Amino acid sequence: MRYLKRQTINRRIANDPALYVDYKNANVIMGVTDSLTVPKGTTAQQPGNVSNTVTLTPVNGMMRYNSTTNEFEGYQNGTWRSFRFKEANQITQQNLGAGDSSQIYFGPLSPISPTVSASGATWGGQNILVVVENVLQLNAINYTVIQGTSGSPFTIGDAADVGTLSVAGSTSSKTLYFNTSLDISTASWSGNVATLTVSNTSSSGQPFAIGATITVTGISPSGYNGIYTVTGGSATTVTYALVSNPGTFQYAGTVTASGATSAIFPSLSNIVGANVSGTGIAGGSTVASYTMDPTTDSLTSITMNNFPSATIAVNSVSITIGAGSKVVNDNSYYLKFTEPVPYGKVVTALIGFDQ
Repeated sequence: MRYLKRQTINRRIANDPALYVDYKNANVIMGVTDSLTVPKGTTAQQPGNVSNTVTLTPVNGMMRYNSTTNEFEGYQNGTWRSFRFKEANQITQQNLGAGDSSQIYFGPLSPISPTVSASGATWGGQNILVVVENVLQLNAINYTVIQGTSGSPFTIGDAADVGTLSVAGSTSSKTLYFNTSLDISTASWSGNVATLTVSNTSSSGQPFAIGATITVTGISPSGYNGIYTVTGGSATTVTYALVSNPGTFQYAGTVTASGATSAIFPSLSNIVGANVSGTGIAGGSTVASYTMDPTTDSLTSITMNNFPSATIAVNSVSITIGAGSKVVNDNSYYLKFTEPVPYGKVVTALIGFDQ
């Protein structure tokens, strides 16, 4: 007499291969070529969720489709986790601003990664790549990732930013233009004068005032590089005296206002509402809006809530922008460096590469 070694769920067909239990090998087998529909429900309907009115304790190995997130998920090591698929996710390159030699906090980071990463560890510095200018930073050595919550807030102090104008301020305009830092697209030489063409995409004002000191770096041939005084220019060009012909232009670099006419690299990611002061600035003036160069992160202009009380000359008058301090308690994440980021060095975070 033969004994059944498997049991099907079909009462009419004893050997139906659709779904059966192989008792001999302790396997549940599906022998069809179609598909399996798994349980489906919202996040609130997850077993173990306090919003779920059905009492069911989740156990490791459960699987379902989450209709809230539109992702498959499984219960693993005591928590619900979304499945990962082999296709690559988009990596976000986030520009967090430039250092000012005093600021150690940069953020907030966006987008926020999942609470639990693929390795099962809580998201932190090991899940992002951080670069200062072109130097890779090491988590727990150069920086850490911190979260500001209502129970554990932290305060970002903002040192006052001071700069000079590249275009004279007028009592008929609320917008001020600053000596700045820009990428160079081309360079040429003629008659003992060097001309740099700059990528001034953020401001219609002249980015470098005549008489401003500039530092030119990264150009080939290197004869263009050095510290010079601006002799002329426009919204897209800057000129300076250069006795010797450097040779045929090969590739570009950066031109940055320096010395007493230094470019401003705001230490906070948002300076709207910051106080503005200086000769010719009306009392109670604050920043209503502003523009920055998208590549170098230097401040190119601000628009104030008030008109200047007097004409403001270029180069000679210092304009102070002070944002005070900011308390972070909204659950956002920030980079906290072990020491201040050097002046003008741009901080970039790559988020999502481990997803």
